[in-house]
Amino acid sequence: MMHSPFEELEYLVDFLPEEGETVVVTRRAGELVCEPHGRETSALARDGVFDPVFYGRLVQSNERLRARASRPIWITLVALFWTCVAIHAATGLNWQGWFLDVGLALMAFGGGYAWVRSRRSQLYCAQIEPVLERLIRERRLDRYAVIGSIRQHVELRFLLEEMSRSVD
Repeated sequence: MMHSPFEELEYLVDFLPEEGETVVVTRRAGELVCEPHGRETSALARDGVFDPVFYGRLVQSNERLRARASRPIWITLVALFWTCVAIHAATGLNWQGWFLDVGLALMAFGGGYAWVRSRRSQLYCAQIEPVLERLIRERRLDRYAVIGSIRQHVELRFLLEEMSRSVD
């Protein structure tokens, strides 16, 4: 058992972080506790990108890109269903023509994917990229460091796709 606060501080010195890092030493329940201070430990912070406002913009941009897929997906599914119904009703194939449905589904999903990619690319180039470029420039960040940081966050995958495609 240690007898003075100075002995406790000498004991904590062994557990201090690397030189140049800041820690806060507090007393909790009679014990001294040493915690890191002033630095985020997330992937965004390690690359110097951490800023709540900037991260909020990244999340908002990602959600806007994600939302661009809902209309094409629903329209594609409904059109596929009714096309299959119409073909089966007109030709009287019943279940013998199931391979026709699969072929139509593959073509519809390919077309739907291309439609979603087009809508996302259009939104990114017209509205999201100019704002993000301004924010990156204001914070004096490297665009590739931002892309690398975003890569560490699965929740930002749609934004990562668009940013990766638009890099010079």
